[in-house]
Amino acid sequence: MYQLEVKRYLIESMFNPSNGWEVMVDIDAMERAKGPQQPADKEKKVLEAEEKLKDMGVNFGSHPKYGRVDIVARHPDKGTFIIEVEGESSKQKEQAMYSALGQTIILMKENDERITYGLAVPEQLDWERQLKKVPIRIKKLLFLKCFLVSKENVREI
Repeated sequence: MYQLEVKRYLIESMFNPSNGWEVMVDIDAMERAKGPQQPADKEKKVLEAEEKLKDMGVNFGSHPKYGRVDIVARHPDKGTFIIEVEGESSKQKEQAMYSALGQTIILMKENDERITYGLAVPEQLDWERQLKKVPIRIKKLLFLKCFLVSKENVREI
């Protein structure tokens, strides 16, 4: 599952604008299959995911407060979620997960318990192994949630 597909299914399941969420998604050129050596099926899948996000009422671009974050979802009762997303790519999963974790930690500038940070990856065993490396104690301390995303559901680990 590509990064833009992970974003789509996570937002459909957890942060759907029809349920009162205001959502901002940042998409880079590589996510849109614009870079060199992209898999043949990627363009069709990511264009479909982007269209679904548009249909849901998601906003696109750099967030005015948090910058180029994959997903910023805000709800008047449930707070703000700032989420870095990884998907299938040429990067090793371990390196991709470390990169996403580093990006997330750098965003942790505010001491606000209404902000929840997150990492979201495809629901696959090798991605799950990577997320399980983050100790529970650290997740609690940093208000960090780890999500495994599939077309059918989102599972927090």
